[in-house]
Amino acid sequence: MIRQQNFEPKTKALEHQIEAIDYIAKTPTVALFDEQGLGKSKIIIDAMAQSMKAGDIEGVLVIAPMSLLYIWEAEVAKHSFLLPVVLKGSKREKKYRFLTGANFYITNYEAVVAEYERFRRFCKSRKVAIVLDESARIKDPSTKTAQALFDLANFSVKRVIATGTPVANKPQDLWAQYFFLDNGQLLGDNFNDFKSKTNEKLTGYVEELEQIKGLIKANSIRRRKDDVLELPERIFRNIYVDLEDEQKNIYETCSRELLVEMSNLDGRVIIDQIDNILKKLLRLTQIASNPWLLDKNYEETPAKFKQLDRLIVETLSNHEKLIVWSCFVDNIKVLSSRYKSYKPLIIYGQVSVEDRALIVSKFQESEKNRILIANPAAAREGFTLTRANTAIYLDRNFSLVDYLQSQDRIYRIGQTKPCTVYKLLARNTLDEYIDLVIDLKSRIAGFLQSDKEGLGHDTLDLLLNKKELLRALGG
Repeated sequence: MIRQQNFEPKTKALEHQIEAIDYIAKTPTVALFDEQGLGKSKIIIDAMAQSMKAGDIEGVLVIAPMSLLYIWEAEVAKHSFLLPVVLKGSKREKKYRFLTGANFYITNYEAVVAEYERFRRFCKSRKVAIVLDESARIKDPSTKTAQALFDLANFSVKRVIATGTPVANKPQDLWAQYFFLDNGQLLGDNFNDFKSKTNEKLTGYVEELEQIKGLIKANSIRRRKDDVLELPERIFRNIYVDLEDEQKNIYETCSRELLVEMSNLDGRVIIDQIDNILKKLLRLTQIASNPWLLDKNYEETPAKFKQLDRLIVETLSNHEKLIVWSCFVDNIKVLSSRYKSYKPLIIYGQVSVEDRALIVSKFQESEKNRILIANPAAAREGFTLTRANTAIYLDRNFSLVDYLQSQDRIYRIGQTKPCTVYKLLARNTLDEYIDLVIDLKSRIAGFLQSDKEGLGHDTLDLLLNKKELLRALGG
């Protein structure tokens, strides 16, 4: 018996979604860069339903981060009458799921390489649309995943890349995403050429970004929440703390060692090796957050913990929920024990995908669990956490995408209360330098995404200035 298809949407689209749905349904390649929290999954599901109804496609292969697989399944069920299937389990189970006659086949990026031949046969056997959710995951074109997707693109009739942060950290992040879409028509077919054009060390860097900005604006859909939604106010507050005595001694000892190492490096060497150097610098971030992460003999209460105690009491006394973000898994475990009386929920990398979805549901629905403590890398994407209207960053790394994506878990469709984002910064530490770097990366990303009009030439100077780095180390 042939299953009767109903391609009509279950839920009503918002005004800004309608425009994008119609465009995607009629266009073979689309970059959907709407800011996070505007309902990109709803847009894509409705657009694909229209394409299936018109006979333009016969199925959709959605490739998403592992943490979003069941969220996609739930979103398809929520917004349509179509059948989703998550391609998980053994090879035999996956083979069976391919034979279910589903409309949306949902898998993760890692599986593309492991199951490449099966995906290739699937795409060649019917008219398939491929959707890359959080498409910046393929920003490095040299990876096996990116290479496999470049090949699969040739066997699809429709392609969509979707992310609210296409410039995850650097302008170079754009190239692979667009190469998947158009095989190099927009940004060229040679990554090294594009990389050299966007090399911040070269004269004309800002002018090159101007040109790329124009290309991206003309070849993507990008709307910001402030432009299309009536959301409550969002306030950002930096709270500076002074390190405790023992904490300060540990920090200064480590900082002096790194200062000697950095001082002996040429400024250009620092630029060339910046990624490796930043990893070393994160040791200082750990100390500024909680020295116990590096020294298990540390017994003093870290300065940030004392401030966090006050913020939690203040927020919970107002009968609100909150999220505490930390980059360090051991911190999450320590904080979970510290605040056990509040029945906190936790999410980090080792928490299974299924459990993460249950935790989010519990946080959104239960009155008992008023604190979520999470790692941005594990919970920055896809989750709606609008029961909280306060987010507190105990610490941060240098990742722009971790910060931008995670802060918008509370500030999106469905939020009805004013939101406050706190950053706890240890005074005269690397925290202040990280804050500077993330702000400058955000300026460049915002410029390329047409969120900002201008990009001052001082932006690059600040980002790559050796003096700023040495000053952050106390030099």
